[in-house]
Amino acid sequence: MEKDIHRLLSDIDVRTGLKNFKKNRYESFFNAYRNDLSDVYSNINKLYDMDDKEEALNEAALSLVSWAKDTYDSTGRFSKEQKLLDMQCMMVFYVLPGILANGHEDDRALTDSIVGQWRAAFAGSKIEAATYDELYGGFRDTIFGFNIENIFQKK
Repeated sequence: MEKDIHRLLSDIDVRTGLKNFKKNRYESFFNAYRNDLSDVYSNINKLYDMDDKEEALNEAALSLVSWAKDTYDSTGRFSKEQKLLDMQCMMVFYVLPGILANGHEDDRALTDSIVGQWRAAFAGSKIEAATYDELYGGFRDTIFGFNIENIFQKK
């Protein structure tokens, strides 16, 4: 399991992820992201049934964060901050909500472990785990009473 949990972060293209983090695209892209990584989510669910579940969850979280830290450390000096920002966006928009969408009672324990280890690895990082519904609910429908889709619709 530890060998493939990093795919939750490594298999998502940042540009595509950011482009699809819009109200009218997020749902379908998020579902496609989860479907593409269904084998990883199946392996996560197997962790929850292990006798030493807490240790297994912490090891899986460490594996993901270690992969991100190695990626960050191998990034050029002038690109480091952008790389960290990109990874944090993907963590908050897709990775953590994707885990919480499993529907298992232990999903929160895994995301809490990931967030804690992420903050330890990346000083000053303040990421939080939110559910898909919380994120989707944050998209605005109107600005000053006008429908956003009508304002930004291409003609």
